[in-house]
Amino acid sequence: MYFASAPARYLREATRVLAGMREVRSCSITAGPHNVVIDVWLRAMSDVHGFEAHVARQVPHLAIDDRSVVLRTVKHMGRLLDRDGRCVGVVPLRQVQETRRVADDED
Repeated sequence: MYFASAPARYLREATRVLAGMREVRSCSITAGPHNVVIDVWLRAMSDVHGFEAHVARQVPHLAIDDRSVVLRTVKHMGRLLDRDGRCVGVVPLRQVQETRRVADDED
């Protein structure tokens, strides 16, 4: 996870370029000192510096201010993962179902 910042006039361009990178899973514009939050999946810790150099070349107005590394994901999108990242179980996403019910009730 990267916490970055860019001047407001470059936010749209920065997020468009970031969204096109295969390693980027999500990119959000937020309020505050870190106005861009980027969720990235890399294969190894050694890929971090290469990815950051690539971002610096592609999005020169973006500054990566901080980063948070998650070494192992045990659950993703309602699926329990083993050490190799393979699905070994499912946890229902109740919040999504409740949101649909509320939206249906409003119609």
